Amino acid sequence: MKYFVELPEVWATEFLEDDPSCNGYWISSLTQSWQKGYPDNCSLPWSNYVELVRRLRMHTQKEIMVDVDMLFNEPSLGALIAKELYEAGANSIVIESKKFPKVNSLTPDHMVVNTPEEFARMINKVKTSVPDLSVIARLEYLALTKDIDHTYRVSKRMLNAGADSIVIHWGGSDDTSYLKEALSLLKKDKVNTGIIPTQYLDQVVNGDFNKLADFSILGNICSSFIRYSYAQKSVEDLLKLPCEFKPLLERSSSHEPEGKRTLIVLGAKPNKKGEYLLGSKEVVNKFLENSSAFYSVLLVTSDEVKIPNNINGASTPRQYDAINDCIDSLTNIQTSLLVSFQLELMCYELENALNSINGLLGLSANEKVLNRMFDTFCVGK
Repeated sequence: MKYFVELPEVWATEFLEDDPSCNGYWISSLTQSWQKGYPDNCSLPWSNYVELVRRLRMHTQKEIMVDVDMLFNEPSLGALIAKELYEAGANSIVIESKKFPKVNSLTPDHMVVNTPEEFARMINKVKTSVPDLSVIARLEYLALTKDIDHTYRVSKRMLNAGADSIVIHWGGSDDTSYLKEALSLLKKDKVNTGIIPTQYLDQVVNGDFNKLADFSILGNICSSFIRYSYAQKSVEDLLKLPCEFKPLLERSSSHEPEGKRTLIVLGAKPNKKGEYLLGSKEVVNKFLENSSAFYSVLLVTSDEVKIPNNINGASTPRQYDAINDCIDSLTNIQTSLLVSFQLELMCYELENALNSINGLLGLSANEKVLNRMFDTFCVGK
């Protein structure tokens, strides 16, 4: 059985990455909400999950599975969120069959679930929109109805809608007889199945589900350990513990993902002629043009010299000018709003700003860009 271990933050990879029992990471909405001080009802912005996945992907090649709750029961919005998570580095998402607003599954008597038709529409929309993302349908029906046949039929329907795997959640008690019977039906059809053994972890440890489930999501296990550890300590207890800075410094001093490099350009001191390496825009651009080969580029300078190209992400003079032109147009719009609301002027400046962005992205080529191309490059046939 594969184990996906709940990951509170990227730092946990220091302890889990080399553990052969950890097959991947589970980003839980419950523990993310708890850590950030939000209620577990979809209040935590989705940008938090996307950013966490992006940072985590820099430090691991293991699978990343994200708890996306019920995606607000809006298929189009759900597809957009799924696409962002996939592009950030997620391998799979788990979609719940609940109604929005969310009620935690550990209190099943208070849950309201989607109809199978509504749930199938969500699964299908997400899968067809992001086909390379593994979509896992998490069914909550069994805990509410105790109806094994109905759970089996709904599972098959979700697979037909596009789900790659089925998770049957059972959070009511440690009596797992209904769950085991439902899983056995799916395994006869060779369905990829998973469990979240919050209430019956001991049974998983004993191997009771080895032939019934392909993977187990160890949700909230790390955050529960952290909370339990703190609950046993007072400030006085913490003051008695040795403060070990060295492991933290060693970890944080190497911020690059494994296999990546940082380019550091030392330009704070002048040469014998009194010239500064980073005082030339052409020299700065040469370094920035090679930035794609590095995780980051660090230009070291001093008060005596300022880097001519001071806009992050601009690697050529054309890009630099395009960004500056866009900023100038937006500044003029802001001034117009504060002084006099002139619609014609605002439309003109908005068009200029849009043209600058299009030029930056290569979506248009105005006369200025074409002239620079012919002046700079040898253009034949």
